[in-house]
Amino acid sequence: MKSESPPDSCAGKDSPSGSVPASSPDSIAQPHSPRAERLNRWLTLGANLGVVLGLFILIAEVRQNAALTRAQMETSRNDLLAQIELSLAQPEIASAWVQSIRDPEAMTDVEIRQVESHLVSVMLQLDHMFRMEQIGLVSREAARLHAQNVIPFYFGSRHAKNWWHWQEDGWAGTPMMEVAGPIVDRTEDDFMLRYLEGTKLGRRPAERSSANEIELEARRFMGEYGADLRDHDRASLAARYAPSGATILFNGEVVPGSFEDIATRYREQWTGPTDFGWNELSYDVLEPKAVVVTGTFDWGTPKGPERYTYANILQRHDGEFRISREVETRLPATPDDPR
Repeated sequence: MKSESPPDSCAGKDSPSGSVPASSPDSIAQPHSPRAERLNRWLTLGANLGVVLGLFILIAEVRQNAALTRAQMETSRNDLLAQIELSLAQPEIASAWVQSIRDPEAMTDVEIRQVESHLVSVMLQLDHMFRMEQIGLVSREAARLHAQNVIPFYFGSRHAKNWWHWQEDGWAGTPMMEVAGPIVDRTEDDFMLRYLEGTKLGRRPAERSSANEIELEARRFMGEYGADLRDHDRASLAARYAPSGATILFNGEVVPGSFEDIATRYREQWTGPTDFGWNELSYDVLEPKAVVVTGTFDWGTPKGPERYTYANILQRHDGEFRISREVETRLPATPDDPR
């Protein structure tokens, strides 16, 4: 039986017998040559290397930008300190600043405001460093060391420390109070006074035992004594008494004792305060070897602070001040005072 091709079939018309139409998929499936495959691999490797190189360049640029930002912020920080120092060098401002160190109780309102403007500037300079820490330009340790190096030279006085405590509420919960606050608390009240006196040159040896110098030494002794009480350093506390012993009057009861008795009492019986602070100590230099110290102190207890009147006699032993007499009397609590 004879068959015929369908009308739409291309077989037997334009194509030679047995040939494959040009549109067949097999006509474009050409095998890659080894040379082409090698070239393709090199191109792929080059592209990957370019991506990696671009990442390294980007990282380098980010680090460079961070370094430039850090340098700019450090320059701004140093410029602010320089401006503070230049301002303090002006005669009128310098007079107010020295007054805040030597005799803060005698400061006028204008002098207090002049000093405050500089303390604010120093505080903002510290905050500048803490902001650098927050954005990752410096470490917390670097910020702490900066604060530790700066604070004593601006807040190492009774006036400056009192001003600082008035700022605590406004900076609560910030690095200013977390980092700088404890450094201010540990700074001695007379640091700037001792620094001011210590940087003077040309004093004759005979002047080194002046009343002012002896008072500074007594102030330093009492500041360290207070720190020992806060830290419950029993050995250091015992060592502050005269080697020959001391007479102690506590709440009207005389407690004479040898040095060994005092050391044993501190080591085995003494209970330290939860907090401690001197109040308005006065120093009366009797002679190069003796100073009378009077004032009050607050003794912290779990129920609240207790206030005592205080007096002692400091006498030199082997060139160092030691306590030979001490009087402590608790003050009665007033109706408005829970003590």
